[in-house]
Amino acid sequence: MNDRNLGVERAGSAPSRPAVVITGATEGIGRALAEEFARAGHTLLLVARDRESLERTASELADAHGVEVSVTAQDLSTQAGCAGVEDALSRDNLYADTLINNAGIMSSGFFQDEDPAKLARLIDLDVRAVVDLTSRFLPGMIARRSGGVLNISSMVGFMPVPYQAAYAASKAFVLSFTKALAYETMGTEVRVSVLAPGSVATRLHTKAGAQNSYYAHLFPMMTPEQVARAAYRGFRRGRSQIVPGIFNQLGASAMRFVPDFLVLPIMGLFFRVRDADGNAQGPGPGATGGGPGPGHKPVAARQISLGGALLRSPVGGRWWSRGGSNP
Repeated sequence: MNDRNLGVERAGSAPSRPAVVITGATEGIGRALAEEFARAGHTLLLVARDRESLERTASELADAHGVEVSVTAQDLSTQAGCAGVEDALSRDNLYADTLINNAGIMSSGFFQDEDPAKLARLIDLDVRAVVDLTSRFLPGMIARRSGGVLNISSMVGFMPVPYQAAYAASKAFVLSFTKALAYETMGTEVRVSVLAPGSVATRLHTKAGAQNSYYAHLFPMMTPEQVARAAYRGFRRGRSQIVPGIFNQLGASAMRFVPDFLVLPIMGLFFRVRDADGNAQGPGPGATGGGPGPGHKPVAARQISLGGALLRSPVGGRWWSRGGSNP
């Protein structure tokens, strides 16, 4: 951790300037959050893997809002990538006044079919990088008694989610971690918040191979811009937990009272990976994560037994029917 991030100026050096550090800043929620903070006049440091996309985004924001926008291309799934963010701040004579941990990837499908390398990268990016970057920059915020951390979780962090087991667990970690930090930092004048949106219209679902899952079509979908506006307002007001949208707020509250034996089959139905015809994809050798592999076999997605009733998918035409038998 360098002296600037602790709020200490070295003798003879020019005063460093506060910046908002946003990871995963070139698309989706990260890009929309960059727009919100730039509109409010903040200096930005954008972080992503693709330098070309970073430079294009920086140019668009600087032209639109007249703010300084720096960039650094880093792979945050590595420790070197996280250290590179700190180096970029020093290079541009900045310090992290606000940190937004947005970068992340999703995986979907049967856990046993997931690519171990992709799972390791998911944990490194969605969990370890959040802890690493927060540990680098939070002490400086506390020393200065200003600034804040906004971590991006998800509604799936409130519950176990079959077929997105690792991703949902990583978001549960972010929720728990951030809530604990929010308590620890009370009285320091530092804001620590977690954003838990529901389904958002980004490329994340398609990248994970979940674009045909029922949740992607049946759950209310917010735009990144709607989520970012709610996140910015909640963060500025010092809310420790921000859940955009009334449907999601009701869902998050309900999760405290619904037992797992009801949650799991419902989530399993909605999050099962499916093909374009709505057929559930079964496990099989040869699948490597990010959706069904060559070993997956379609399973007719028509009837699922749930709590004594028979739940029919849209492929079957009806949702609820009494009686019947298990598939």
